[in-house]
Amino acid sequence: MSEKAFEFLPMPERSAKPRSTGLTMVIDTGLGYRYTEDLLEICADYIDLWKLGWATTQLQPLDVVRRKVELMRSHDISVCNGGTLLELSEHQNRAGELFAELREMGADATEISSGSLDIAPDRICELIAEAREAGLVPYCEVGRKLPERDLSAGEYNAQLKQFLVAGAEKVIVEARESGASVGLMDGGGEVQRERMKAALAGVDPARVIFEAPRKSQQIFFLREFGPEASLGNIAPTDVISVETLRRGLRGDTVEDFYFVIGERHLAASGRGKPGE
Repeated sequence: MSEKAFEFLPMPERSAKPRSTGLTMVIDTGLGYRYTEDLLEICADYIDLWKLGWATTQLQPLDVVRRKVELMRSHDISVCNGGTLLELSEHQNRAGELFAELREMGADATEISSGSLDIAPDRICELIAEAREAGLVPYCEVGRKLPERDLSAGEYNAQLKQFLVAGAEKVIVEARESGASVGLMDGGGEVQRERMKAALAGVDPARVIFEAPRKSQQIFFLREFGPEASLGNIAPTDVISVETLRRGLRGDTVEDFYFVIGERHLAASGRGKPGE
């Protein structure tokens, strides 16, 4: 890892890539190649999974998409489709073609969901197996895009467990880009704690990616499950912000992580506390 600015100040450490926990999933809604290249120059170390949002790639030149995927993979960032693209493909009996083109363009992962179009949970399990056979790492999203069609907490729990048993690398809890009214969130974007507990009962939080587009949601999940919680639907411009929250380098979490976990790391390294 390259030298960072102000390295005289100790900084809480984090797991290094390739990570199994503490993933940051970015949602790309159609960024250009040069913008992406500039962004990765400063924050590639903190991005684990790059999602080509919903079906936005269908509106972009294939050569640009391929170059972006190649750029991401050169930084050890996994790349997957958005779930909507999988759903559209599946409803035309062409999921296999989607998996093949993802591999052809250099992607190494896929998101499998049924948020907009109905796909039975048992079929989702079959798609997990088909994705692995195609050489893709499957991430399964649970939940619906529209509040009136969203699942109960019990249904979330059952599907999270079912998809993990079927071979999903991790399961993603829906929150959409708005971060409100679906998944674990109420209409104001606040996490419903009791609904969360019921949805996650018996599920290892380390196997879950929590979609959390809002800073308040990111802070909630990091405080609840620790700085190595996996977060999804992070805007590309928020990657550095999220990493500062994970390390306690921002006022919102400085007392949660910098002076607690940070001092533990400092003591282990023999550097002591700041000022000692």
